[in-house]
Amino acid sequence: MNSNVLLVNPKIGSVSQSKVINAILNTTFPTSLGILASVLIASGLSQPRIIDEQLDPLDDDKLKALMASMKEPRIVGLSVLTINSGRAYEIAEMVKRIDPKAVVVLGGIHPTVLPEEALSHDGVDVVVRGEGEKTFEELVRLVMSGKRYNEIQGISFRGEDKITHTPDRPMIDNLDEVPPFPYHLFEKDRDKYPSFGGVFTSRGCPYKCTFCSSRSISGIKYRYFSIERSIHEIKLLIEKYGQKTIWLMDDNIAANKGHFISLLDAIMKEGLHEKACFHGSMRGDNISDEILDKAKAANFKMISFGLETGSESLMKIINKGETVEDVANAIRMTDKKGIAAATTVIFGLPTETKKDRRDAIKLAKSLPLSSIRFNILTPYPGTPVFAKLQAENKLFIKKNWGNFAVQYMWEGDDLPYVTDGTNVYELMFDTMFANLSFYLSFSGIKRMLKSSFAGGNVITLDCKWYSLPGMAYKLLRVFFYLSRRFIYVTYKMLTVKK
Repeated sequence: MNSNVLLVNPKIGSVSQSKVINAILNTTFPTSLGILASVLIASGLSQPRIIDEQLDPLDDDKLKALMASMKEPRIVGLSVLTINSGRAYEIAEMVKRIDPKAVVVLGGIHPTVLPEEALSHDGVDVVVRGEGEKTFEELVRLVMSGKRYNEIQGISFRGEDKITHTPDRPMIDNLDEVPPFPYHLFEKDRDKYPSFGGVFTSRGCPYKCTFCSSRSISGIKYRYFSIERSIHEIKLLIEKYGQKTIWLMDDNIAANKGHFISLLDAIMKEGLHEKACFHGSMRGDNISDEILDKAKAANFKMISFGLETGSESLMKIINKGETVEDVANAIRMTDKKGIAAATTVIFGLPTETKKDRRDAIKLAKSLPLSSIRFNILTPYPGTPVFAKLQAENKLFIKKNWGNFAVQYMWEGDDLPYVTDGTNVYELMFDTMFANLSFYLSFSGIKRMLKSSFAGGNVITLDCKWYSLPGMAYKLLRVFFYLSRRFIYVTYKMLTVKK
């Protein structure tokens, strides 16, 4: 099979995320690139090479060697988020220096919502918008046959004198048309991906939270893979790859309650609940005793909920479609059933006050949570909150979106947005204090000693990590790194006037 295609997951720059923090992050394989690779392999078009810069950063020499091993015409695809868009543009330029005839294709959320920005960079030839499986397959087929691709649905490209956007491609109705995920392409690096047990059982979310950008790709229509398809992939992860924890990576595993219950029944029928435990995310208003009892029986060890705020008025502003009490009650019910509950909280929402943040911290500490992460609002492009704040000229966008990360407070002071009447250092202090006070308390340390997923679900803790010198050293470095930053922010909060 021809090897014309290179797929790259660009790294996140140190301006946005420290290498010290990266060393303990819960790294998973680039699912979007895996799916594209599976489509090309199944169609017989290409056996693509995947480079994940989380593990294997590129330089000119390495990229030159990779491209030399490819057949012409060469196609390089990059999966792009806002936070790694700058690196994606760098790689595009590197590719063109090596082979000006290569076709550079960008896909993912960021170029989907900002295709003209992507195409303003000389190295970028085509943007694939939205779900990319059918679009990318068609594009590769035409490029390899030397035909024009300007009538493909769902792309944007730069013509001789203007940028052209073709009509959107409809979402895939039957997700089983997408070939099975190619875990074998990542198995050589299984030990480097602490979360190798990831599987998608659905796409889409019918809710319209103003801060969420995932609808730009997956849409608001909830679609799901067949039970048989999902069980096949879960069995593969457990039986072939020895995974003891399966992460259902869906936006909302229980958006269709009947389907979720059927999936749990199938997991138990196959005996998979006796071989692995399960984690997933859902909304507070999805919860019922029936769902929790089934999830407990199917060996769910953790369910994550988006609490986001302790203020009912802010919950309405972000259009969550549920109440604070809905989520708080779901967390209590989940814990009562013997399943660990996790959540996220967003500080810095429009109109938020210091009292709102204090109330959120107080509420979070009153709940039986095993894991929590306090973030600062990042108004990602493509979201309603971005459009609103941009129209009001309230956003600060650093070069290449370098400050657009929910935990950027640990790296720099120039946040993309600070709500009116709030000092930036006060906002960062409150968020840092909320995280540190949760995890450095007696109960927080106890949680981290007992649980491998206590660290806000974003850090990797091996079983009995405290007895492993390497992990203990990494955590000690993180502790000192965060402490220095917290002391600096505390000093600035006390000395800088509003």
